[in-house]
Amino acid sequence: MNTHIRDNERYLKGLDGVPTIQAGLTIDNSLGSERLLLPLLSTAECTTVLNAEGEVAFDETLHQMKEYDGTAVRVVLSEADVDDTPVNGATTVPVSSNWAYDFINTLTTQSDLPYATAAGVWTRLAKGTGGQYLKMNAGATAPEWVVGAVTTKIKNETRDMTAGSGDVAYTGYGFTPKGLVIFAMNAAGLSDIGSYGFGDGSLAEMCIHISSAGSVYILSTTTLIYLWQSAGNEQTAVLKTLDADGFTLTWTKTGSPTSTLSFLVFAIG
Repeated sequence: MNTHIRDNERYLKGLDGVPTIQAGLTIDNSLGSERLLLPLLSTAECTTVLNAEGEVAFDETLHQMKEYDGTAVRVVLSEADVDDTPVNGATTVPVSSNWAYDFINTLTTQSDLPYATAAGVWTRLAKGTGGQYLKMNAGATAPEWVVGAVTTKIKNETRDMTAGSGDVAYTGYGFTPKGLVIFAMNAAGLSDIGSYGFGDGSLAEMCIHISSAGSVYILSTTTLIYLWQSAGNEQTAVLKTLDADGFTLTWTKTGSPTSTLSFLVFAIG
């Protein structure tokens, strides 16, 4: 009897070894009061007792369920462990916080700013320098830092009146202008400013210039510079582009003007 009853009952109670249920265990739930009580262990006990894959216990010190996964003792997270709203909007289901780690580590330097290059793809914008402000780049694809204060440059340029038609780039301004004011000297024989021109960031332009009569000013809404020398002999320019270090004009020569004339540029950045 001892062998068949006492010893088996001692085994089932765990007095003579750890009971092993071969076919699985089902706890009947017909009463509505059934429960499973895990062993209550301290944090230190969980560390030492749980050492085989699949072993489970409840850490009564930290009030967490723990299990051994074959490598180490792991915490089985519950909604009590969720302390913020994760990226997917869940507020009660634990999710990986690795997205936050990856996101934070995109920023490598003090004052870096994050921005998206595509859906769910982040990169960093390195900090700017003092006085700069944030704006969208010309291609509307990314933010960029630009000089915050108004930047200006005054520079004298020249035009060889004998030069043929074509594009000429004017450099040495140190920034991309947002607007131009150009006063051009008139042709030989007249003491006035011959052309007052204005251009803006949209490449709109106009000028007030001495007419071919040589005695009155007229308005042109399609020309930035109009240099009249004599009847049928002139050079005109339109604003082609605003460049990283200045601007480009497209000149048109008419007739056979001579000499070299100056024009004063006031560039606004």
